Amino acid sequence: MSRHIDRFPAPAEPEHKKLIVLSAPRTGTLGLYHALQILGFKPYHMAEVLTNGADHARFLSEGVQASTEGTFQPYGRAEFDKWFAGYDIVVEMPFFMLTEVVQAYPDGKFLLMERDPDKWATSWLNTIGPLTLKFTRFPTNLLKYFDPLSRVFGDFSVVIRRIYLQSDENGPEAHHNLVEHYKKYIAKVKAIVPPQQLKGTEWPGRNKPEEFFKISNDALSGGKSKALILASVLAPLVAVGIWYAKADGAKWLPKIF
Repeated sequence: MSRHIDRFPAPAEPEHKKLIVLSAPRTGTLGLYHALQILGFKPYHMAEVLTNGADHARFLSEGVQASTEGTFQPYGRAEFDKWFAGYDIVVEMPFFMLTEVVQAYPDGKFLLMERDPDKWATSWLNTIGPLTLKFTRFPTNLLKYFDPLSRVFGDFSVVIRRIYLQSDENGPEAHHNLVEHYKKYIAKVKAIVPPQQLKGTEWPGRNKPEEFFKISNDALSGGKSKALILASVLAPLVAVGIWYAKADGAKWLPKIF
């Protein structure tokens, strides 16, 4: 099956990826995205999919289907160079096509923020779950006839529910399936990414920083001002978390561990 991304030219000079964030959605990635922007980086996050419109939404949807169902030819470095052209950090997207991203960047530096699987699934069902249902049901599903982005996200919502939730409702079955998927995802990250290329985050005094996740994810519905406040809180975390900077010449930045 032909891929939408094949219609686009390769960039003349692909942007070097300074960091690839493997963290799943609903693990503080939105706050990290804003903080990275404040620090002068050019991160690609789900927010950029919305900003760039239907083309990028199709890149994502077809990439997920290629990775999980074999509907399309899987993406490689050439496809990612097109998709992430102009960005130097990738956030969230690897969650949807982990193997392809890791293989495409064999020398990449990766960051993973983990969350309690049960709380992660609950957070997903409270936010992404309702959105995917709205896009597939009346009257929101009528938007696909008038708006290209809505059409692609409607299709993507079907894919998301089929692959990750495996349920038409946001109930116990969907919660269980999400928990299991997240556990397998974290295990796979640690299995295929070389330990020396994978860093986590330190949370002094506790292993499950749920308050951080709550505050960070609240920014999704709290508007720009709350997101900027959150970003200012996260900036020191990011400053000590981007250990790759030492290799890029910024030797004053400490390693994450």
